[in-house]
Amino acid sequence: MLMSKKTFEQRRRHRIQAYGITVEQYNQMLEDQDGGCYLCGGTDSKSLSIDHCHHTGRVRGLLCSAHNRALGLLGDDPEMLLKAHAYLVKHYV
Repeated sequence: MLMSKKTFEQRRRHRIQAYGITVEQYNQMLEDQDGGCYLCGGTDSKSLSIDHCHHTGRVRGLLCSAHNRALGLLGDDPEMLLKAHAYLVKHYV
């Protein structure tokens, strides 16, 4: 049995729709963010993650995988992010 390989565009559409948004909404977010990560502006749009709230499922924006992982590792907790910021400011060399 031959399995058909999905094209990049088919995989992209499936990934976008899995977050409950349309391709048009994704493209608008990408345009609103000047084609890159909301935080750093990195423009490798093939590797942008669809960032979402783990409590509500609501899509927040597009982030590079490093920044998406960083928020996840902080538990999506604004207080932890503020503590991390204060720590970095205090110990900035």
